[in-house]
Amino acid sequence: MKLATTKRAEIIRRFLLNSIKASNSHFLHDAMETFQLTRQAIHRHLTALIKMGCLVAEGNTKARRYILGPVRFHKAEFSLNGLKESDVYYRDFGFIFNDLPRELENICHYGFTEMLNNAIDHSEGSIVGIEVERTGELIMIRIYDDGEGIFNHIARILNLSDPRESLLELSKGKLTTDPDNHSGQGIFFTSRVFDHFLIYSGDLIFSHNEGDKNDYLLHNKNDEVGTYVLMGIALNSDKNLKAVFDYFSGSEDENFAFNKTVVPVKLALYEGERLVSRSQAKRILNRVEKFKTVWLDFQGVDFIGQAFADEVFRVFTRNNPHIELSPIRTTKDVTRTILAAKSSTDYEP
Repeated sequence: MKLATTKRAEIIRRFLLNSIKASNSHFLHDAMETFQLTRQAIHRHLTALIKMGCLVAEGNTKARRYILGPVRFHKAEFSLNGLKESDVYYRDFGFIFNDLPRELENICHYGFTEMLNNAIDHSEGSIVGIEVERTGELIMIRIYDDGEGIFNHIARILNLSDPRESLLELSKGKLTTDPDNHSGQGIFFTSRVFDHFLIYSGDLIFSHNEGDKNDYLLHNKNDEVGTYVLMGIALNSDKNLKAVFDYFSGSEDENFAFNKTVVPVKLALYEGERLVSRSQAKRILNRVEKFKTVWLDFQGVDFIGQAFADEVFRVFTRNNPHIELSPIRTTKDVTRTILAAKSSTDYEP
């Protein structure tokens, strides 16, 4: 009996929230008619919603009006066939993002529509599910589809030898399996404008957290079908979408092109491996010719072999003098190996 009462209360409160969201001035009467409840009973549900932060009451008892509070939630599933990401954002989820600071709303709109568009154009699935939760502290956006899975899809289209290579390529940016219609910037910039960002598909997880400023390859215990994307950002965030774009863009003379990237070298370091070979170096350097400035982030890498260093810092830089290739966050041992490779003129192991 308790479970049934709780479920009924959830239905009544969802009806009230939807009516107020739709600006239904007769919501009180409609709720009484629909659920055969007294005015006092409906007011108890309204009071509960106020305490939960879902509603805010304005005015005195006779002229009281209710508006949505800071706590908001909505979930829905859609057929991917013919779906338009902007329609879903404004029509179905717009009320959650209403009244946010402008920069925060810009970020949410960008990430939501970019990730939903990826599901529409690339997942090869049939259904997409979306959940958006807004609390008093943060916004969480979850988008999941039943398609092939992003890492397997990238590996198949780009003929990569291992789906794990997809994560490294995603972290560089300018990666797309449909270059005629997409720039390949969506995941790169979305992962950097949100405080928390992850994609998991199959048994792999790609994660970027603002506190770490680094990308991670993790292993998921569940081999899930499709792709699941999670994005989170604090309501008091001072992130600026344009500032993030500008950081990775060139000068006015370069038409402000997206020509800078950070490559997390650790993503090429699979379990049990060490970075020692030229083939591993070429994996790191794949597609970096698309950029003018490349920062190789060695955080989490405590050793590299001489052949690896020679391929990156002598052979590649000799053949690509127009690309500024800079190692960052290196250990003393890694720095020593890099300097040895740079100083060598005839080393060819």
